[in-house]
Amino acid sequence: MKLQTAVYTVIIITIFMAALLFYINKKLKEFDPLSEPKGVVLLVIIYAQMIDNLVKGKTNEKVAHYLTPYIMTIAAYIFLCNIAGLFALETPTSNLSVTLVLAAVTCVLIEVYSAKARGPKDYIKSWFEPFAPFVVLNIMSKISTLLSLSLRLFGNILSGSILMSVIYQMLGSISKFIPLIGDKLNIVGIIVAPVLHFYFDLFSGVMQAFIFITLTSSFIGKELPNK
Repeated sequence: MKLQTAVYTVIIITIFMAALLFYINKKLKEFDPLSEPKGVVLLVIIYAQMIDNLVKGKTNEKVAHYLTPYIMTIAAYIFLCNIAGLFALETPTSNLSVTLVLAAVTCVLIEVYSAKARGPKDYIKSWFEPFAPFVVLNIMSKISTLLSLSLRLFGNILSGSILMSVIYQMLGSISKFIPLIGDKLNIVGIIVAPVLHFYFDLFSGVMQAFIFITLTSSFIGKELPNK
């Protein structure tokens, strides 16, 4: 069975993240807590504080203690997947299978925290509220969360990839009107494309990762009665 191209990109990104985390861990171990943080350590501290504040704002301090490491990891992972196109790799998040898995993990966490907050008895009871027949609608609500998270990320990244392909073709047609080199080189595309990549790959990649982790934190926060 032939593997999808996105699978190879996922493997590359996973290996890269593992190596990056190993490097960061080494730097943190070498860091003197009494000294002024700088370089990689400073960036990691700023990133951790930013994510921790976001998660605390959507949930509570106790949940954030366990949830923040996951949110930090998934934010970095989605961002790297979103910008893979800048490195001539297929963007994994433009593949629905990848975004479904990411959304499924979030949905499992939502149910886990809901069960912890309500207790087993009240959690099971919530599936049948306000009346027993509503269990069907409650199940559909859970499925809609899965589809919403996965399709939002998938649709936004895929649409950006498609738009860039169309723009490249259009700029290639315009380049053909340039004498001597127009037929051999998409010179207009070379000039215009970096600006468009900044938006569709870099800026959009950051925004979509931020939206995903914000929604994840918000959905979990809604399941916490004593937030």
